[in-house]
Amino acid sequence: MKYENIKEFIITTKRSKSKIYRFYQKNEDLFTETKMKNGKRIFPIDHARYFDSEIMFDENKLLRQENQSMKNLIDCCLIDKDSLQFRLWQLDWSFFITVAYKLERDKKSCFKQMHGLYEHLENKYGDATALRLFFTSEPFTNRKGYHNHLVLDVANKKLRQEILAEVQNYFSYDRVDVGIYDLYKAGIFYMTKEGTMTEDWDILGNNLKNDGLQYDNKSN
Repeated sequence: MKYENIKEFIITTKRSKSKIYRFYQKNEDLFTETKMKNGKRIFPIDHARYFDSEIMFDENKLLRQENQSMKNLIDCCLIDKDSLQFRLWQLDWSFFITVAYKLERDKKSCFKQMHGLYEHLENKYGDATALRLFFTSEPFTNRKGYHNHLVLDVANKKLRQEILAEVQNYFSYDRVDVGIYDLYKAGIFYMTKEGTMTEDWDILGNNLKNDGLQYDNKSN
């Protein structure tokens, strides 16, 4: 594994020294992979891929802001009670997940990855729990290719952690960021801020009729 000192790593990641150290404070598992050399810390060059703005969610004010002004903003934007956005926002969700692929993937490839994930979970756990998955595919801002945001609901609480581990294992070669879904952390609002179009999104589940979700992504 190749390493860079902090000055070189700042150039590689295009991040300030303070942002780099804040990132490692929040990702202690990655910090253990850094080293000390001649009294100075050096960083694996491979870690540069983790510094895409979509991965560093804590730097994204829209996504992470938890104050009352954010709550008011979401409530205002979801005033259309017949919109897909509102229907999704009203449902229960277990996890908010982002998958940043190691390989450069286009929208169609991301779409197939999400369907492959759902089919895997449905085949393994569909008889034991209701499952629901909504995803969007978005371009990276700092490199080519697309990544996925998804919200996942697992009705059987006893299976949630096991299924979450299954998701992480399914994308074992990629960067997976996971958070417990919070209604006012803007997950659904963030994912649908640009609307929903063609193959950029889809809703999958084994209980969609009961969920009141009879939308169909016609692009497929």
